[in-house]
Amino acid sequence: MATDYGGIDELLGLSTPRGGEHGNNNGVPSGPAVAVNNDHGDTAMGGTLQNREMEVPRWLSTTDVTAHLVGRGKKKTLEEEYESTIVIAGHGSGTKDPKVEGFHLPHLFITMTGYDVRQLGRLRRALEDSLIDYVIENTPEQEDSRNAPPSLGRLLYSLALSAANASPKTKDHTPNRTVLARSHYPMIYHTRRTIEEGANGPATKKVWMNVVELPQDDSTSDYHGRFLAGKQGSLLEYYRTKFNCRVDIYGVWGDDDDLMCAPYVLVTSEEGKSNVDRCLQFIEHRVREHEEKYGASRAGGRRILRGEMQMSDS
Repeated sequence: MATDYGGIDELLGLSTPRGGEHGNNNGVPSGPAVAVNNDHGDTAMGGTLQNREMEVPRWLSTTDVTAHLVGRGKKKTLEEEYESTIVIAGHGSGTKDPKVEGFHLPHLFITMTGYDVRQLGRLRRALEDSLIDYVIENTPEQEDSRNAPPSLGRLLYSLALSAANASPKTKDHTPNRTVLARSHYPMIYHTRRTIEEGANGPATKKVWMNVVELPQDDSTSDYHGRFLAGKQGSLLEYYRTKFNCRVDIYGVWGDDDDLMCAPYVLVTSEEGKSNVDRCLQFIEHRVREHEEKYGASRAGGRRILRGEMQMSDS
């Protein structure tokens, strides 16, 4: 059934011009960020107006996703519950106002505004949960119910990276870095957030996480990735014992039809960031060897490994 996207600007809270003289229906200005943070990191009601930003990955930046997030009265409900306002711009948002922050971005860009950063954090979590639900609802159920949909890990990494970049406390903004994220496994962390009578569901599990792009055959455009598993999964066991990392390879086992994003490798560890970084170095070297041997390449090019950036700057 086709989704009705009529009045999308009003749906996104963009029915009035931006700027200091105008506000949205909730009386909160929809203009640029007034203040990002304060000295203590949390602001009580009645303090300085705060802005928080959230980026949605390109492969999920569609009008369907926008409608899932804020359509059918969800926007009003979220704004009232979290005492905040929501503005969505960028590709897939449907907004036609070029003055809105993020209008020209190739992906959805969400701005949340309010006086209490604790409520803004809760609102962000609610929007993240909604994106997770969208991926789960639009992916066939896995044979093993513990396994996540193939695209979920990629989403969780993107959300964690976006949250880290948006935090005023973040100093390292290196692209594609390892970050602390919600675990993709097991699925119970995402399908049973709450249980009967409103009691809390299982606690969120956090892991260090990163992703690696897979190379494509230059002649057939097929993705290569099985070589990273080794014969009978021998390398998967090596990643566990050598680096204390779990490595999942998606999109090369006949599961590409279930993917919403491009095939990729997900590397996670409960031990620490350095475990993931060392495992990534090992994987990156194997990918480079494979590219040179079999005539494959990655759209985003090679990853910059530790030491290579310094060498290129000299």
